[in-house]
Amino acid sequence: MMLYSTRTASRQFITFLLLSLPVMAFAATTGTEFQAFYDFIHGAATGYLGRGLAITGGVFGLAYGIGKGSPLPAVLGIVLAIFGMLGPTIVNALFNSATI
Repeated sequence: MMLYSTRTASRQFITFLLLSLPVMAFAATTGTEFQAFYDFIHGAATGYLGRGLAITGGVFGLAYGIGKGSPLPAVLGIVLAIFGMLGPTIVNALFNSATI
């Protein structure tokens, strides 16, 4: 029985990612069968559900940080709230501007 090292597994994973890059480049423009799913997820993330989750994450991070007496959870909660609001816009910009 041959055990794989972490380095070998990492190389195989990177090779797989590099080989799948051309396929991922077309994923942003094809696949109309997933358009309804994308519209639902994008609407939920940018609508009231996404706003509510971002605010809730920020509040929980602040409360946990205050309870623990450490600023790191509070900062992570604020970062979560910011990314929750800006995340869908950033992802759309990355996929729409991809030129491979």
